[in-house]
Order: sequence, then structure tokens, then C-alpha cells
Amino acid sequence: QGILREGLEDVKQFFKANGSCRLPLSPSLLVKGIVPRDCSYFNSNAVPLKLSFQNVDPLGENIRVIFKCGDDLRQDMLTLQMIRIMNKIWVQEGLDMRMVIFRCFSTGRGRGMVEMIPNAETLRKIQVEHGVTGSFKDRPLADWLQKHNPEEDEYEKAVENFIYSCAGCCVATYVLGICDRHNDNIMLKTTGHMFHIDFGRFLGHAQMFGNIKRDRAPFVFTSDMAYVINGGDKPSSRFHDFVDLCCQAYNLIRKHTHLFLNLLGLMLSCGIPELSDLEDLKYVYDALRPQDSDADATTYFTRLIESSLGSVATKLNFFIHNLAQMKFTGSDARPTLSFAPRTHTIKTSGRIRDVFLCHHERVFNPSKGYTYVVKVQREGPGEVVFVQRTFEEFQELHNKLRLLFPSSLLPSFPSRFVIGRSRGKAVAERRKEELNGYIWHLIHAAPEVAECDLIYTFFHPLPRDEKAAGTNPTPKPADATWARPLGKVGGEVKLSISYKNNKLFIMVMHIRGLPPLQDGNDPDPYVKTYLLPDPQKTTKRKTKVARKTCNPTYNEMLVYDGIPRGDLQQRELRLSVLSEEGFWENILLGEVGIRLRDLDLAQEKMGWFALGSRSHGTL
Repeated sequence: QGILREGLEDVKQFFKANGSCRLPLSPSLLVKGIVPRDCSYFNSNAVPLKLSFQNVDPLGENIRVIFKCGDDLRQDMLTLQMIRIMNKIWVQEGLDMRMVIFRCFSTGRGRGMVEMIPNAETLRKIQVEHGVTGSFKDRPLADWLQKHNPEEDEYEKAVENFIYSCAGCCVATYVLGICDRHNDNIMLKTTGHMFHIDFGRFLGHAQMFGNIKRDRAPFVFTSDMAYVINGGDKPSSRFHDFVDLCCQAYNLIRKHTHLFLNLLGLMLSCGIPELSDLEDLKYVYDALRPQDSDADATTYFTRLIESSLGSVATKLNFFIHNLAQMKFTGSDARPTLSFAPRTHTIKTSGRIRDVFLCHHERVFNPSKGYTYVVKVQREGPGEVVFVQRTFEEFQELHNKLRLLFPSSLLPSFPSRFVIGRSRGKAVAERRKEELNGYIWHLIHAAPEVAECDLIYTFFHPLPRDEKAAGTNPTPKPADATWARPLGKVGGEVKLSISYKNNKLFIMVMHIRGLPPLQDGNDPDPYVKTYLLPDPQKTTKRKTKVARKTCNPTYNEMLVYDGIPRGDLQQRELRLSVLSEEGFWENILLGEVGIRLRDLDLAQEKMGWFALGSRSHGTL
């Protein structure tokens, strides 16, 4: 902090002597002074500075930049240039991945400036709002986006931006081998755009813990990201869209393998340590797999997504980073509530005179459960508002209060543990009485507790409370936003069918809308195909089994070799979807018969086929 203050004095003297200057980051940015109170530093290894300059334009906002010393920013510049080229390729092909690409400029040996993206936060700061173990939880990103996009159409747009930008980041970071990925160098804008920063390690040069690679997954794609995409903790058809986007973006970049190899090859002699020999170029060649067909590459990248999503190492890496950053946290950092966009105080809101939990209501969105309606009465006539809070939000308030005050000053919180169904009506009724006692004791506690900002923020109306006031919304399922109407009960399967060189290729892509099993559980579905007529059952082909889902993704190629074109006219593809049941007989979930003579296989046919009883499917 002392070094920063001294440096800022030097900058002040510079502006006194020179009046104004253009920022190296972009010559179009003209500044006339520094704003010391808005300058600080980050807690990463290189301790970058956050600087705020006065805009020469009196109507313009202050210009914020990051100044780094100790990192070779030429590597960041090169990485960002490669991502910018990828983005141009995607846009030229009609695919806008909503990428956030910021400016970066090396101003000398081991130093330079980086553009600051406004209205963005690191994943670490978002996750630790749910505690130091927030990286292991699924809801932090979705809750944060919901907080900043309270209207349904705003949130849906933010999720759409997230799906596209997350897919673009997965492809770009994999192809360029960007390593040292932790939750402090992945950022999320309030509009849903995700982007990566700090490209100090690339082309597969991973950081090591002894002999263990720190980056164990192919790229960062975690369950809290999947939660945003799916609109919940179960796979939905939006996840199919995400996988398709990733594979489409990957295949478009693969078509330009020579371009990326040539551009990176030109930089071999520039002295960047991690781009110094042909082995580094070979990393990109191996990642792009130019020898593969588009179908094989689609299958390959789908397996990478599954591998990344199933990686515990990424979440553990995030958690370790959370612990490492705790020692840097200033003592003035006050806990905040993850669901409240801003902090409110007794001065801004008015003194609370009384609170009373009136009743509970059944809700279906964003997840099934109960919400509690609290009447909040403030001093002054007519100052009565109603707010809705879940049991989990009451619990978060109590946990955050415990960080500020000793337990002796706080009332005891109702137990979360219940026997049987935790969301039953009886449990909600019991909790209502217990929570009523808890909040009464809370606002009648010692003044430092009863009048603290956390309590006044908790009882301040949120946009969702104002929207619900005076209305009784019709309940709707949690995934109503994502659900698509299905033509037939039994679901649909997405296939890509092609024929070449006496080979029939069946790409099983996705299934949506499978019915749950009779016991109410989700099935473990897999796909089995036969090419009829087949009395000996020699044409059986199977996909892998997907676990506990009604909307599985496969992207697996099933191949029938040695099928003359004349034979195709006589053949029917029989496709069955079954649930694997271990020791019991597998359960048939749906099937479809496709007469190959009805398809023009001169070119690839792709579409959704309805699953049902033994009837013919149509594209």
C-alpha cells in the first residue's frame, strides 16, 4: 500500500508537468490525471495495480486499467489475438459466441497494461458468497445471475449469453492449452458473459504440485456452470444446445488448423519461453486433430466435456485457491448476502419496528419447495411491506451473522435436519413457527445485532418481492423456461444418418423428454440399434449408458460396414432406448423404426425422431 501511494504521487507530478497524455492501451483514450482513492492492488502473485485515470472528456467516466509488472504480457497479447481470430472465424460462419475480448498491451520488458471489463466479478468472489466451500456448490453462479437479472426475460437472456460464451471459452482454452485455470482468473459479467483472464501459462505448460499437474481436466467446465445451463441440477435440452455449440465451434476452428500453426510458427523466434520449439506447435496440432472427420471430432469433444464436468480436481483446485486467498482478505471485508444485489442500512431503509412471518407458500421456480412471507413494519404510518424468503436464505443470514457476532448475542437457529421428506407441508408449517420465534428474538437483540446492515438488507424488498406484491402467480415447473413441447409421449432422439463407401453411419446425438421410471426415478438410458431384417441379430450396436437423466447426450457413432447401396432400400433401422437395470431386465423406454428407403442418403440427414410404440419415425 505504501509503495502504491508513493507511485501515485509520481504519477500526479507527471500530470502536473504534462497536463494530459494518451494511454498506451489505446491511443484514443486521453487522460488528464489519476484518482488515488479509486486505485488499489490485486492479491495475485504479481500484485497487479488497479488504476483509475481522469478522462479529458468532462462527460466521460473515469478510465480504469490494470498495470502488471513481473509477467510477460506479450504472451497474453498473443493469446488474446488467437482468441480474436477464432471469434472472427465463428462470426464469419454465422456463429456469434458472445466472446469478451479485452485489450492488453506490453509497455516494456515484463510489464504492461490490461483493460478492465466493467460489471464483472471473478468466480471466486461469486462462490465465496456461499462460504469458503462455495466452489463445491452448484447454485452460486445461477443465484448471482438471478440477483443481477431479476426479471425473467433478463435472466433468460443472461443464461443464453452464458451458454454461448462458456462454449467459446471451453473450445478456445482447450485448443490453446491455457493452463493455471482457477476461479480468480475466470470472470462473469452481470449480463451472463463468461471470459478468462491472465494467460501466463499456455500450450499445455501446466503448473505442477510436485509431480502432479495442477490442471487435470481438459478445460474448466464445472457443475455450477452446468446448473446455469440446465436451469437446475438435472440435464435439460439446453445442455444439448451447449454441447452442439461446443462441437460446432471446435469443428470450425479445425478447418483452419494451418492458419493457427502458421501464425504461432512465426512467433517461435520472439523469445516467449512457452513458445520456443516445434513441440509447442505440436500441442496445438494434437488438440485440433486435423486427421479426424467432423463426426469423430464431435464424439471426441463430447467426451472432453464429460471428463471436465466429472473432474473433482477442478473444484478442489478452486477450493485450495479460496483458502490461499483468505489470508489476503482485509479485515474490513464485511460479509454480504448472496441473494441481495446491494447493502441496505437503518439510515437508508428506516428503523424496523416489527416483523411477523405470516404464512408459507409452495413455489416451483427456481426449484420446488416453500417460501415464507414476512410482514415487515417500519416506523412511520403506512410503512408495511411483505418479503418472501426461503429457509436456506434464513440460514445464510444466520451463518453470516455468526461471522460478525459471538453466538451468545444471537438466538438459536432452527435445525435444518428433518426425518423424511424435507420439503413436506408439515415440515414447512413447523419451520414457520420456529422461524417466527427466531426473527422476533433477532430484532429484539442487542442494538449492534438488531441494527446491523445484514438484517436491514435481509428484510429490504428485493425485485422479486415487488413483483409478487398483490399477485398470486400460477405455479409452474422449475424447468418451464427451457421445456419444449413434445409431439408424442415417450421423448425424441436426435440422429445424424449418412452413407458413404458402403458404410452406414448413425450418429446418436441427444435424447430429450424421456419418461421417468414407474418408481419416479430418472432412468439410466442407452440406445440399441438393429438393421432389419436381421434374424441372427448380428447388427446389434449399443451406446454407452447415461446415468440418472431424462435428457442424455451421447454423440456416439454407430457404424454398419459392407452395406451395398441396393440393400439400403430393403432395410429398416430399429432404434430402442432402454434403461439399464443391473440384475433385472432392462426397461424399454421408447423405440422408433426408420425405413431407409424414405431417406435420401446422398447427403447427411439430421433431425429429431419421435419415440413411441412400434411405428415409423419421420424426420
